[in-house]
Amino acid sequence: MRISLFALVCALALPSSLLPAQDRLAIVGAVVIDTADRGRSTRDIEDAVILVENGVITAVGPQERIAVPEGFRIVEGTGKFVVPGLVDGFAVLNNHAYANAFLHSGVTSILAVSGGRRGPLFTRAKPSPHLYPLEDVGYESAPLEKLLTRVDDIADEGARVALLMYRLTPDKLRLVAQRCRERGLATIGELALTTYEQGMDMGLDAFVHTTRYSLGMAPEELRLGVAKEPFSDDLASPKWRWYKWLSAIRPDNPRLARYAKALGHSETYILPTAGLLALHHPWSKNPWTEPAAVLLDPKDINQPADPETGKQAHDAAHREAYARLAAATEIVEKAYHSAGARYLAGSGCDVWGSMPGISLVWELDALVRYGLTPREALAAATSSFADAFGWKELGEVRPGRRADLLLLDQDPRADIRAIRSIATIVLGGRLIDRAKLLTLPEDGKIVEREAFAPSAEEKSTPGLDEVGIERITYLSDGLRVKGWLLTPKAPGPHPAIVYCRGGNREFGALDEKRVLGRLLPMARWGYVVVASQYRGVAGGEGLEEFGGAEVNDVLALLPLLDSLPEADSDRIGLYGSSRGGMMSLLTISRTDRFRALVLKGPVTDLIRWKKDRPGIEEVYEELIPGYDKEGDAVLLPRSPARWPEKLSPKTPILLMQGGADWRVPPGSAFELAEGLQALHRTLRFVLFEGADHGLTEKRKEARALAHEWFDRFVRDRSPLPDTRPHGR
Repeated sequence: MRISLFALVCALALPSSLLPAQDRLAIVGAVVIDTADRGRSTRDIEDAVILVENGVITAVGPQERIAVPEGFRIVEGTGKFVVPGLVDGFAVLNNHAYANAFLHSGVTSILAVSGGRRGPLFTRAKPSPHLYPLEDVGYESAPLEKLLTRVDDIADEGARVALLMYRLTPDKLRLVAQRCRERGLATIGELALTTYEQGMDMGLDAFVHTTRYSLGMAPEELRLGVAKEPFSDDLASPKWRWYKWLSAIRPDNPRLARYAKALGHSETYILPTAGLLALHHPWSKNPWTEPAAVLLDPKDINQPADPETGKQAHDAAHREAYARLAAATEIVEKAYHSAGARYLAGSGCDVWGSMPGISLVWELDALVRYGLTPREALAAATSSFADAFGWKELGEVRPGRRADLLLLDQDPRADIRAIRSIATIVLGGRLIDRAKLLTLPEDGKIVEREAFAPSAEEKSTPGLDEVGIERITYLSDGLRVKGWLLTPKAPGPHPAIVYCRGGNREFGALDEKRVLGRLLPMARWGYVVVASQYRGVAGGEGLEEFGGAEVNDVLALLPLLDSLPEADSDRIGLYGSSRGGMMSLLTISRTDRFRALVLKGPVTDLIRWKKDRPGIEEVYEELIPGYDKEGDAVLLPRSPARWPEKLSPKTPILLMQGGADWRVPPGSAFELAEGLQALHRTLRFVLFEGADHGLTEKRKEARALAHEWFDRFVRDRSPLPDTRPHGR
């Protein structure tokens, strides 16, 4: 087979000498499997060379025609088979474990759903599949102008796909779909008020879920019932009335034949998400026996299978109903395929027990059972996404495409189950150690330690000779975050204090002066002191969200302390100043491990603060994701004074506030104190008359109060007092 002119041009146009060696790969000797034209093309390349530079495939062809330039890292491919990385066309990525499970299963790109049962999208995994955000339009009925604004908003926010939903009427859907095309958004229909044949006529790119797009053959009253109430587990609900009708389908049903013919003549692709019902088929097995399952926690999954039995916790009626529905989906999908329907692959993860990576591989198994050849099933998870949505950066092993590649030990053309035999993963041109994917990044693990070298002037700081001070880099959500660690030199183990700094970004970051002036005195009390700069600050990775994901950076200090023999991790206190007060309160809403909390001039209510502190809203706009669109809705989860009942009742709080504080006026401190008092929580509230934000005028007194509070509840583990009304 001849190498294309385009491949030769690419190979000549990108001189390897201009690129760093780690960005140049050559895969040599493998069979490149062609997945083009929905798997109908068979122009495979035997004994191939694939050149990858800067994350992009630059040349593909037989060894006899392509020489490997100097400086390329050779990946031996003899006896192996190369396919594009898999695309999951409908899934969520909630955490780092999900990212690793997807990659371990060969999924290198995801059409990423978020919200509702599937939870928020986790975007900070390293490594991570490429994410193509998917956002819904039309879940709720709305005026046309609002729907079009929604399309513009999600496009502006980086969405790549619009999920067009149940409450879109035909007249609105036509205009919404047109706006999506104008904004470069792919369209997937999950319809009800509009029929699926109307959706085909409007040129929607794809439909999702067998149980949903099969509404195209439903009696009208059932379809409209689903539009009114699309989600319910009640077997008497409109959704289940439709599912029961579908469950009774037979291969010779005339409605099925007519609708299958319509799908076969349409250019709209269908995305079955067979993984949603996989656990209810006779051929299913326990998904927790799959290798990637070791990464996953059943609590993260909607309606998970029991790890021991592989079955979901349904009552007998639901088990029977789901089993009948699963059998019906095979009947209708075989009819759709026979009629010529075009397929995409998606897992539906993580609803109804579907699992990241694992369920996408099961989806390919299901497509073959529907009648697709293994090559066609492989195309449904690779090249067909490029065809359906016009995404020419992925889906094929050819020049110009992103270098997301799988090297397999077995031939998937003969058996689709060979997709599990992954020997090597290339993600964006980078080799991924597949075995290491089964081990998650260790939150709190210290990866760098650097002893503090004081200047001549700093050497005279009182107590410096009593405490070891180190700059540290530790892991949080897989990110490398910067911080400080101070350890008394006296024999331990010592109680510990986690210090939450104030400010934002580099303003308020812990420099040497602040460490010596604020943290060193605490360490001299006999405490190990650890502090985070928060992600994205002082050279750390990630982005700060002002009370968002960086709360995990504080929580990661708990396993860090657990790992230190010098620290008694059963005796840990928490100190938060200003913005650090908000961080501390958010932290104790998620754990009860802290034996005491000291707050100094804390930010407790962002909604109130923007009124009390003119200009602070600029910080919200710059740092808080979604604030420009959602406003107070994203401030509320960062405003613990408005929900004190969620704070740990096991953590006694010393709240110190300056009466003359203009940065964080006292009103929000009173608000928090009132809420805690109403709940009978252990609280000491001290308002220092005439004191500023840093309690400058009362520093000695405030420090003594903090010292006493920590010694009482952390060092000495004193029991909490009786805070219920009592006495004479």
